[in-house]
Amino acid sequence: MENATNPDTNFKWQYTNKQEGYTIYQSGSHIRGDFIQVFVPDSPYHDEKGKRKLITYLHGFGLCLPKFYEAHLEVLAKKGYYVFFPDFQNSDYPNELDQNKLIPSQNKRHLYFWYQMVIDTITQRKTPSTEKFVQQKRKAEEFHRIREDQNEPSPLNCLIIALALVVIILIVRLIYLFSPEYSKNLVKLISTVGLSLLYSPSVWMERAISLTSHSWHKLWQDHPEFEGVDFDFYIFGHSLGGLLALSWPAYITETKFFPKQIITADPAPSTEMGIPQIAVFILKLFRSPFTLEPITIRKTGVKLDIPVGILHGADDNIVKPQSWIGRSLWNQKTNFDSIVSSQKKIYFSLSKKQDNPPLIAFHNQAVTDTTYFNDALFNNFGGVKDEPNAYNYQYIWPGLQLVVENQVEANDLLNQFPLKTIIVTDTLPPLSSRFTLVILLVGLALLGLAYWFWHSGAVLA
Repeated sequence: MENATNPDTNFKWQYTNKQEGYTIYQSGSHIRGDFIQVFVPDSPYHDEKGKRKLITYLHGFGLCLPKFYEAHLEVLAKKGYYVFFPDFQNSDYPNELDQNKLIPSQNKRHLYFWYQMVIDTITQRKTPSTEKFVQQKRKAEEFHRIREDQNEPSPLNCLIIALALVVIILIVRLIYLFSPEYSKNLVKLISTVGLSLLYSPSVWMERAISLTSHSWHKLWQDHPEFEGVDFDFYIFGHSLGGLLALSWPAYITETKFFPKQIITADPAPSTEMGIPQIAVFILKLFRSPFTLEPITIRKTGVKLDIPVGILHGADDNIVKPQSWIGRSLWNQKTNFDSIVSSQKKIYFSLSKKQDNPPLIAFHNQAVTDTTYFNDALFNNFGGVKDEPNAYNYQYIWPGLQLVVENQVEANDLLNQFPLKTIIVTDTLPPLSSRFTLVILLVGLALLGLAYWFWHSGAVLA
């Protein structure tokens, strides 16, 4: 175990874990929102200029465990890249170093926890929380402060979030009354990251940046051979992490961690997209910090002037590809158009539903393992994954490798993917004629209804 402390940041390693070809360094805690794992290769890759390769890997909403992406993280480390995996959300995940020892998520009394937080906040008039949440204990006297510094959430914000979570859990249980397994697992996921809703997404962004910077400085301090080492820095992100990756240039101040290129998988154009909309609606009603200042690509894209690649799935039902390339009556500029860079490209992998088993280009193409939660949840939350599949091996993984090794820029990947069993295009296939007909009929019906109301109003007048 490493105990040395960085005198400037108080950053230290809690654990190290030697693996074949690399070492994992771990610091912080999920519940405090300062957890990070760093994968350090035994034999670092360097390009023809001698530069090493650093990658910050940003997770999707609620997918804060390295386990969700572990197979990819291992592949990257074995190729000789330094990989930083920060959990920028406060989450109720165990801080187990060896992800293979993690057991599937257990049942917890989530509704009682948030109810108890409401009571505790009111009676004690202070900021409640607990690292013992992961131990499934719920007595009011066991609550502890999330953080002991001046940036700790106010008791009022804690009360607001706790009330919102109580309402969300009750509504989810009501809506999915006849799907108890899905309801239980959805509540579990929302509650797991509930404490992170005390913070605005800009705080998540700043955490990801500072954890990356502090980790590298700590490695440099521990390894004298890093003196004078030059590197190229890249960012990869999935879903919410994809949006934060694309927004990184708008927040970064330390030039050495300004990315050379950014590549993302199924990114959300807004921090409010990709999570249940009923939850977003309730959080807005309660004025959660999470919804007061969302991060959107329309705001941060003006700072994004480097090569960008978006690897999307044509059948992503969580962040539909139309959310990036679709235009509306009130805004002819697409979210993709909001990226100022002239070196940008969005790619679409296609499903092969006729295969056995079928290959579906869903939201969780980048994910490699969802077994921590029950399949009932991920059947409706982006797609179940027990291990990497063709979308990982032929699309996501080689796309990132080609960019990191300077073989091609992120906006010029189309004919470079080693495709064997899947199809990737830069043009989204048109909607089926049947679906188009349904949309047209619904539109006509709404116009007819609007006309009827207008006509009735005119007659009454």
